[in-house]
Amino acid sequence: MTRYYLIEDRLLGKNEDGSFFIFIDGIWKHDDDLYIVGKLNGYDPYEPDDSPYGWGSTSVMDEIKEISEEEALEVLENSK
Repeated sequence: MTRYYLIEDRLLGKNEDGSFFIFIDGIWKHDDDLYIVGKLNGYDPYEPDDSPYGWGSTSVMDEIKEISEEEALEVLENSK
């Protein structure tokens, strides 16, 4: 099962069987930095490590939305 995400209205990501990928420079690259997971869980990298506000930030979670495969294909087509 594959889920697609639009991040900050410009970056395409996907979760394919538990592995996350970001579409960069015309190819799907593994999300080694856990960028998508961070957005989904509201991780705010600007908060100090000991801050209780580092995770669960709704403003960060608002930067990512799940989209359909058709919408993802449209984003890919427009990125050419």
